[in-house]
Amino acid sequence: MKIMSVMFAIFATAVLGGVSFFSFNQLTSGQAGSMSSLQNNAATYAVSIIPGAAQRDSPYHYYPPDIAIPTGTIVAWFNNDLGQPHTVTSGNPDASDEGKFFNSGVMPATANSFFQYAFNRAGNFTYHCEIHPWRIAIVSVSSAIEQGQYFKLSSGVGPTWNLAKDSRTLVDFTPLTISLDQTTPIVYNVTITKNGTENVFSGTFVTNGEALPLELIKGVNETRVYGPDFSSAGAYHLEGSFFKDNADYKILISISLINSKPPTNPISDEFSFKTVSSS
Repeated sequence: MKIMSVMFAIFATAVLGGVSFFSFNQLTSGQAGSMSSLQNNAATYAVSIIPGAAQRDSPYHYYPPDIAIPTGTIVAWFNNDLGQPHTVTSGNPDASDEGKFFNSGVMPATANSFFQYAFNRAGNFTYHCEIHPWRIAIVSVSSAIEQGQYFKLSSGVGPTWNLAKDSRTLVDFTPLTISLDQTTPIVYNVTITKNGTENVFSGTFVTNGEALPLELIKGVNETRVYGPDFSSAGAYHLEGSFFKDNADYKILISISLINSKPPTNPISDEFSFKTVSSS
């Protein structure tokens, strides 16, 4: 837990800078650049190449090393290992499909160097650094969608979350009855109950006229929330020690304010998922 806390601190300090975005529809494939050009694209999720990543004894290279996301998610990798060039290259080292889906090329060893890619198809995508090929990470992409009356839920793992396989999953709540203009503030309320009776989380999240991407993370000793990844845009993260094996959960999602005003009619849905633990 101590190492994880240190990595979160590094991640928050080095990655989560003040960045604004436009619609992710502007980006459909891999793109590299600097922080200034990133402001013209809407990444959802940030992965850090951590300080010291070039060392073989580093606990991580990419952090988080394994993520589960819905289709349509744009992931941005930041090279925070200053002084060391890196790549983000799909496939395993020296495999026949190495670089088939995405390849950043050499990311400069300068502040805010990044690469981003839109995952528009389901599957498991391993990737590595061509310069330091002993580190391999994975992005699992799911096309699972559940349609409610007021929200569409997209999930990185679907209705069953196997905690033995995925310690985290990104879920995306998209309103169906209001327009998303990437400008108007929207206040979302999220309540999670466990096994029908236990209220394990209640919190408020704000986006600038966007859907709500919320990553659920199996915690150890505490419950905490951080994000969004890019100042006023991108994924929020909920690390919960209450996520346990073999349990049933319900998420109540609602919108309480749109541009500081309550909606004319209630906007609320409830979605269910369960956790299992099997290899």
